[in-house]
Parts: sequence; structure tokens; C-alpha cells
Amino acid sequence: MWTELWTGDDMKRLNAKQLLVLPKGKYHDGNGLYISISSKGKGKWSFRYRAHKKSREMGLGRFPDVSLFDARQHALSNKQLLRKNIDPIDEKNRAEVLRQQQNKKFSEIADLYISTKKKDEWTNPKSEQQWRSTITNYAVPYLDKKPLSDINLDDIHVLLLPIWSSKTETARRLQQRLFRIFGFAKVKKWYDRDNPALWRGGLQEVMPDQYKIQKVTHHPSLPHEKIQRFYEQLCEYDVVSAYALRLLILTASRTSEVIKAKFEQFNLKKKLWTLPYQNMKARKEHTVPLSNEALSIIALMRQKHNHEFVFTNLGTGRHISNGAMLVFVKKRFPQFKITNHGFRSTFRTWAEEQGKYQHYAIKFSQAQQLPDKVEKAYMRSNLIEQRKTIMNDWEQYILS
Repeated sequence: MWTELWTGDDMKRLNAKQLLVLPKGKYHDGNGLYISISSKGKGKWSFRYRAHKKSREMGLGRFPDVSLFDARQHALSNKQLLRKNIDPIDEKNRAEVLRQQQNKKFSEIADLYISTKKKDEWTNPKSEQQWRSTITNYAVPYLDKKPLSDINLDDIHVLLLPIWSSKTETARRLQQRLFRIFGFAKVKKWYDRDNPALWRGGLQEVMPDQYKIQKVTHHPSLPHEKIQRFYEQLCEYDVVSAYALRLLILTASRTSEVIKAKFEQFNLKKKLWTLPYQNMKARKEHTVPLSNEALSIIALMRQKHNHEFVFTNLGTGRHISNGAMLVFVKKRFPQFKITNHGFRSTFRTWAEEQGKYQHYAIKFSQAQQLPDKVEKAYMRSNLIEQRKTIMNDWEQYILS
């Protein structure tokens, strides 16, 4: 229990005039308030009390910078803290730490956040440098002009607007990175406002619609009516790029997802391929139902080698590259004028024309981002049975 150091009730309290002429010494005003007068007539206020059977003394400033009235107010405030079992010195230290934290610059917080991330949390070795480059080039010059605690949604709006339509991907990534940095600051209690980089219910209300202003890049795709002939010719090649392309077509996956596939990700009994979040564009784990044709490709590749990656460059021991698949398609199938990514469009067009699959089930089959409410509902069920049907029907169509 906190108790005040008390010297008796018989001591007279000080007055303002008396303080101007007091000789050298220490004087008690009551309520734990003391003043020490030096030989030069300068005074120094202090508050004395006991905490856990130990005497403590807290400086309150110099006289006359701190008046008698103000010193008494400080002493009374400290007594109120003691009644609540709060040590005044500890409380002062906590307040000072908080003040210093709140005065941090955005660049300090951004650097702290990036530095705390572990190497295995980055998508690739260049991710950390990409983060630092984006934040340094676009955010720091503007946001460091004011204390972190003063930054609001309007500041983020002004920051993003110049690049929102001209550098859409950069702007989107910057918004997402700012959201994470301010989220980190809130957790650390360095920022006590709503996250100023919040998209839904925040920036979404004031930023132009990117989908209406950005140019859409279409990847050359193959009409689904020609997929049977293409796949038949593809099966004539006994090379790793051909097998990888076959799995890409059968699963409607992205090239990066296929070339990074590892044997440990496949459950042949359950006919499922589980892709880790690190390999996914949306940074979320995704499960792909496998048709019998897809399973046969995985089994065949296991017979060919014992490396970690399904589609391995036997010369390096690493997975094949995106470039290797592109070269294979351009060299072996120049008449089709297609890209690997275009097969996703081929699948989507075919699936939508069937008229029997849910729109979001098709999008989810390709690991495309869904509206938040829809995604949550689908993640609960995962629509695995419906997606199995879609993939099996797609296989039958290809092989027919």
C-alpha cells in the first residue's frame, strides 16, 4: 500500500513571499511537497512518499519556473495516484515513453515493421527490398512531414491519388503495405486512430475505381473448341515442360503455381493438391481437386525422378522456369499464338458456357479473389464436391 512521507502537522505551510527570501535549506509545505533552496537562492521542488516500504522522491521542477500553486497541484495529483496504488514516478515514466512513441515518424515505424518480418515470411528474396523501395519512394517523403499520430485517411488519399490511375499495381501494393504498417503501429500502441489505409469503408469511398480506369491486358487464349486437338498434340512430347503444361491445363492453375509444385503437396488418395499460401497470388492456401489424368501425370513424374519439385530441371535440381514453358509453347505450337496464362481463360469460358456451375465456384476453382462475404461462406464449405465435378467434367471434355 502506498503511503505518504509525513513530517507532522505542526509545520507551517509556505507562502509565495516567503519563498523569495528563504535561506539555504530544505522546507516542507505539507502533503509530501518539499523545496530545497541552494546557497544562490534557487529552489527545487520535490514530492516525497513511500512505496513498498521504500522512500522515493520525485522532482517537480525549479522555482520560480514552477510556482508554489502549481507545485501544490502536482503534489495533490500525486497523492490521488497513491490512493489508487499507482506509483507517481512509474506513471511519469510510462507517460514519457508513450509521448516518445507517439512522436515517432512514419519512416521509423515502417522500418521497424519491415525489420521484424522473418525471412521465410517474404514471398521471395527480393520482397523486403521491394517493400522498402515502395515505402521510401512514395510514402516517406509525404508522411514524414507530420507526427505519426496526426496522419489520417485524407493523407493516404492524397498520397495514393497521383499514382492510382497511372501505376495501378504499385498504388494497390502501396495501399496494402501501408495498411499493414499502420496495423502494426496500432498493436504497438503508437497509433490510436482507425487505420488510415483501410480499404473497405475507408479509402474505397474516396478513391476512383481502378477497374474502370486501368487498361486490361488480355493474355492470348485458345478457343475451348480447339483444346482437345491441342492437348492431343501436347501428349506427344515426353519432356518436363509438356507435362507441366498438361497439369496447368487440367487444373486451370497459374504457371508459377505449377512450376513450384512439390510432391509433398499432393494427396493422391484424396485426389487433392494443396498449394501453400506462399505460392498463391492472394497469399491464401488453396486446394485443387485432381482428375485422374492429373493424378497420372504426378505419378509418372515421380517415376522419372526423386527430386523435391514435380517439374524439375534435372541439370540444376531446381524447378523449371516460366521462361522454359513459354519457349516450349512458342517453339512447338507457333500456329496457336497462345500463352500459358491464356489457358485459364480457355477454362473459364468453357465452364461459364456450360450454364450449370455457380459463377463463384468457377472463380474459386481458379483461386481468384472473391468478395469478402462470399469468400467467407465458400471457405466454410470449400465447395470441394462441386469443384471436383467441374474439374472431372473439364478433363472429360479435353480428352473427348
